[in-house]
Amino acid sequence: MTAKKSVLAVLGLLVAALALVAAGCGGGDDGGKTLKIVSDLPLQGSNLVQSGQMVEAIEYVLELAENKAGDYTIEYESFDDAIASTGNWDEATCASNARTYADDDSIVANIGTYNSGCAAIEIPILNEAGLAMVSPANTYAGLTHDAPGTEAGEPDKYYPSGSRNYLRVVASDDFQGKVGADFLKNDLGATSVFILDDKELYGKGVADAFEDAAKEIGLTVAGHEGWDKDAPNYTALMTKIKATGADAIYIGGVSPNNGGQLVKDKVSVLGDNEQVKLLVTDGFVLDSLFTDAGAENVNGAYGTAPTLPASQITGAGAEFVTGFQDKIGVDANIQVYTLYAASAMQVVLDAIARSDGTRADIIAKLFETDLTDTATGPMSFNADGDPAAGTEQLFKADGAQKTWVWDKSLAVS
Repeated sequence: MTAKKSVLAVLGLLVAALALVAAGCGGGDDGGKTLKIVSDLPLQGSNLVQSGQMVEAIEYVLELAENKAGDYTIEYESFDDAIASTGNWDEATCASNARTYADDDSIVANIGTYNSGCAAIEIPILNEAGLAMVSPANTYAGLTHDAPGTEAGEPDKYYPSGSRNYLRVVASDDFQGKVGADFLKNDLGATSVFILDDKELYGKGVADAFEDAAKEIGLTVAGHEGWDKDAPNYTALMTKIKATGADAIYIGGVSPNNGGQLVKDKVSVLGDNEQVKLLVTDGFVLDSLFTDAGAENVNGAYGTAPTLPASQITGAGAEFVTGFQDKIGVDANIQVYTLYAASAMQVVLDAIARSDGTRADIIAKLFETDLTDTATGPMSFNADGDPAAGTEQLFKADGAQKTWVWDKSLAVS
């Protein structure tokens, strides 16, 4: 038996054992009924480097489970929430996708979305339909709880039924903004920071959380503006920032919103990332940014993300990483949210295996999740649908390797 087959066999047995135990705890008694899981991710433009790999991870989990969850047979379909003209998520597409899931009785869970703005559209539609939604990547705090930077009426406005149907396997932005401010001031020695956001729910939310935290710890906020993602360049914006004397820039948002040009113009006007520090949020911690901005312009930047890199995964998760890396090729970099897509699928399969196969019971079982081993480690949730144990990680851009290198874990309090 080859090493690859050995790893896959071991993992397959582990998944099968988990499914059998879960089925014995009261689920999966419907005689082999077929249920369907969908994923909802932006599968176009520069998003595809990350989101395409997330789909591969979801498929790999299902492959190891032999398309089963307890006694249920599982079908899976990947949906795209992006449009060709922008390469990014689209409001109308997100709404249309959600209505499709709600109307198809065979669909019992949606693994998505990637963008928090898309989630804000889909959650209420699926909530009214009583359909579970588990996100591998949404970090906007207001989707699940009130926090700095959230809007009035959140999170209740996303749950018209009065009950929760949405969970996520990553920590929210209120933690990311706080640790980012502390790192800039205390580790990089920044004294004045200019904040930029992409005007979207996630980008503005994390930037607002960062601003609140910066002011609390005495880090001067030289300004805070949203950038126009359709602008041909940001020379004027960077010239304005230069005049403030800020020695650091914080960017909250997603790089497909013309983030490459933003970073390129930052370096052109303000100097490299040693002269004026650059800290970005997880929406920029993508290998595609090195292509979009030019590797020399990204080099030396730092990024935060609520995700452990593949190199830091231990236990059964490390075995999963080995098998998945072999599947996609040893030269492929596992992106920051890829393994969290795998964890989301594992959580959903586990809930289905313990359920009676109905949408309502699958949601109930999701909130009772208590897994000791997923692709990213132990997983359980609080009543809001947030992971019980969140994490924030620091990455540094390596222009020579054209990738984000893990630097260290940041304490979350």
